[in-house]
Amino acid sequence: MKTREIVYKILQDVFEKNAYVNISFNNHLKYQELKEMDVGFIKEMVFGVIERKYTLDFILSFFIKKTSDLKAIIFLEMGLYQLLYMDKVPSYAAINETVDAAKKVLGIKRANFINAILRNYQREREWVVFPDKEKDFMKYLKITYSYPDWIVERLLNNYDKKKAESILKSLNERPGICYRVNTLKITVEDLEKLLASEGIAYKKGHYVEEALYIDIRNPENHRLYKEGFVYIQDEASMLVSKILNPQQGETVLDVCAAPGGKTTHIGQLIKNSGEVIAFDLHPHRLEMIRENCKRLGITNVKTEVFDATFVNKKYVEKANKVLADVPCTGIGIIRKKPDIKLKQYTKEKIEKLIETQYKILQSSSKYVKKGGFLVYSTCTVGKEENQEVIMEFLKVNQNFELVDITNEIPKGLPIETSSCGYVQTTPLEHKIDGFFIAKLKRIR
Repeated sequence: MKTREIVYKILQDVFEKNAYVNISFNNHLKYQELKEMDVGFIKEMVFGVIERKYTLDFILSFFIKKTSDLKAIIFLEMGLYQLLYMDKVPSYAAINETVDAAKKVLGIKRANFINAILRNYQREREWVVFPDKEKDFMKYLKITYSYPDWIVERLLNNYDKKKAESILKSLNERPGICYRVNTLKITVEDLEKLLASEGIAYKKGHYVEEALYIDIRNPENHRLYKEGFVYIQDEASMLVSKILNPQQGETVLDVCAAPGGKTTHIGQLIKNSGEVIAFDLHPHRLEMIRENCKRLGITNVKTEVFDATFVNKKYVEKANKVLADVPCTGIGIIRKKPDIKLKQYTKEKIEKLIETQYKILQSSSKYVKKGGFLVYSTCTVGKEENQEVIMEFLKVNQNFELVDITNEIPKGLPIETSSCGYVQTTPLEHKIDGFFIAKLKRIR
């Protein structure tokens, strides 16, 4: 199967079946014998079309009337993406190869339609009139940077126009893959020496000592990953465990644990001592945690199927530290998961999500011993799912207070609110994912 046919199959899964892009990508490439260059091309196309879908569809609206032929639309988006954003692909190849793939999948008649539209765009691209920044700023942001209304509204509700636009732009950037060095198996220094000896390029993390950006193709097939020397994890995600600051011998609960990035980091930080109890609602996701623990050599994690919105009576006041990394809208990780843009969050759906976040925070607080700590985190941006949830919690839980986390923030990470007990990272300001992290102490 040729590369553009594979691209189409993945996008069809995502757009028509609501599949997760990373899972569909891996499933479709699993049985294909492809060169690294072809894998890179497929990934660029798939992630690029998803990332720029709102812009692509806006442009197409000038050349076609509304159509229910979603399969043809996918090929048109593919062709248009190549013409607009892939400089290394000649225009004739972008059109001809896309049309040839469409012929095999959809037949000659629809392929001819796709060919006509793409060539018409080439000839008449001046027909496209983008929204005026001064007249309709929201629509300008939506089309220029390719975002749904709910994300643009969230940013404008939290930042001034200039910063909102800058954050949206930064969320479209492609980040390098960050790895957490598993210090249970190898020191950071020894891994750096190993990488240098094998001629593998790397850069140190921006803030976290055990973070490295390593130039590895197909990382999950690399021996460093297979043998448990590294775990793929963004620095912002690592900050959560750093701020939790678990100590050797402590009991730690991670109430929304899968797939286990923070769980295994906690286990690593306390050097396989104490106990880490990991909850998740879905048994198959807990299996992912167990597999990661086995690969990384982590032996102090216990998994349990449990709904974090309820209180597990076995663990009431049993934990020194509790982590509530709650489900969220995920705006802060769009750089890695552009399909978040495709989610259709209404005001009502977001309100229901916030209600769930609050329930999890409230339930999690019951596990904390007096003098213990509770960390609340999300991978999103905006006070609606973050500061406001914390403030609402503190109103009715006066036995908790926000604590100064300045000493737990890595040197060089400029966040003024750390003394207030919470931080918000963004790709724009910190070059890492957008995470909110708050730390509370049970004082009585």
